Amino acid sequence: MSKILGIDVGKAVVRAALLRLSYRKITLEALGEAPVTGLEIDAIRAAVGGHKADAISIAISGERTFFRTVDMPTSALKEIDNVLPFELESLIPFEITDAVFDYRMDKNPGGDTVPIFAAIARIEDVKQRIDAVREALGMEPERIGTGALPLANLAGVMPEIEKPFGKETPAGEAALPVAIVDLGEASSDIVILRGGEPVFARTLSRGTLGLPGSAPALSRELRQTLAAWRASGGGPLSGMYLVGGGASAQGAEAYLSTELGITILPLPKPRLEGVTPEQEAMLPRFAKAIGLAMGLAGKARGLNLRQGGLAAARSYPFLREKIPLLAGLGAAVVVSFVFSLLAQHRSLSAEKEMLLSRLETATGDVFEEETKEPEKARSMLDKGPGSADEDPLPRADAFDVMVKLSEVVPKEIIHDVLEFDVNRGHVVIQATVPSIPDAQTIADKMKEHKCFKDVKIARTAQFGNPADGKQKYQLEFDVKCDDKKKKTTKPGGTADAADSSSPAAGKEEEK
Repeated sequence: MSKILGIDVGKAVVRAALLRLSYRKITLEALGEAPVTGLEIDAIRAAVGGHKADAISIAISGERTFFRTVDMPTSALKEIDNVLPFELESLIPFEITDAVFDYRMDKNPGGDTVPIFAAIARIEDVKQRIDAVREALGMEPERIGTGALPLANLAGVMPEIEKPFGKETPAGEAALPVAIVDLGEASSDIVILRGGEPVFARTLSRGTLGLPGSAPALSRELRQTLAAWRASGGGPLSGMYLVGGGASAQGAEAYLSTELGITILPLPKPRLEGVTPEQEAMLPRFAKAIGLAMGLAGKARGLNLRQGGLAAARSYPFLREKIPLLAGLGAAVVVSFVFSLLAQHRSLSAEKEMLLSRLETATGDVFEEETKEPEKARSMLDKGPGSADEDPLPRADAFDVMVKLSEVVPKEIIHDVLEFDVNRGHVVIQATVPSIPDAQTIADKMKEHKCFKDVKIARTAQFGNPADGKQKYQLEFDVKCDDKKKKTTKPGGTADAADSSSPAAGKEEEK
């Protein structure tokens, strides 16, 4: 939510409109006006009335601005920022280096050239307006409009202003332009909008002072202005809106409609929240101030003369004004960052403890020695499970079983192996022998191997023709070699060498 302030500085009166922006809603906070009886900055301060705003927009007089239209080839549009200054310099009575300008281009040119509408003013005139606002309110304006161009921003709260009769423009046809005349006390401004964009503007030297006697002179200047518009290629107007201090002058609408031959349209009701009946009657008088404020609310239709060096100069005072807010936001970011680091540190610490606990469990299961030190676990992993002098290969495998079987079968016995299966250390041998005692002899000799456990003949049966005299037997056992016994430390500090150093163990190994 932010507050935006538009200040309309006239020769006789200063008017200010304060709006509050929120999500999909614009609220009218305050309207204020003050006569210019002395210093301009005093009138600005009095019109604002002590209200605070987040951004300010103001305008210089159209009498201090040159409005020009330049036809640019479409091929030059890519370099328009470099080419346009040279085109404008020949149309103004001072050096372009002493000027600041802004422009709009026709969105639908429909030809080989594109009309560029530009507003040019002296840098010193724009600086004077910036200094006045800074001295009066203590902050610089974000936008500097000119003449009646800020009135184009009224479309943000009065969308009907672009389509006075509520009709859509047929496809392929150009929208009929509409004029807005700001009748001031000492001078008047006119802007012509086409498709919501300003395409023509002029400042008149006549205002409401001297009416009704000065009415013919005012209407004559308006006719001359409209003739200049038509001479530049402009089409007929769909209507005209009257705003400013003279909009409520008695008989103004009927007189100008008759003199100009143009329909004077009532100003649409703005889509603003919080408008009282008293303020609603004042809105045409404050139309330019509202348009200036709306130039700060999103996409602006009017032009902004705070460009070039003036735009760069704006950044430093603006930053100084926002230092408290930026400092608060920076502190919030730092605090959030610290809390994030603490949360990540705590999460990583918990994860580290969990991983170390899993490492301790894994080393205990694999190496029979628990450790939480990664380097030590890596060293144990490089050495592998068991002691360094142990052979990592198994002590007996299927090949050893076959070798042992061929050794224990006597040469005089005809022994045929029908099936030989080793699965997960369990051996099943099906073979034929002349007699059952021969099978038992083979089984007894297989028991002599230290890695063959639970050797037994599971079953026997007659094999083939009884006349052949062959017996089938199934021999089963497990291949499992005893691990070396670990050395244990006795209370006296000596190691128990019962594994390989004792005579009994040596004899067992010889077997």
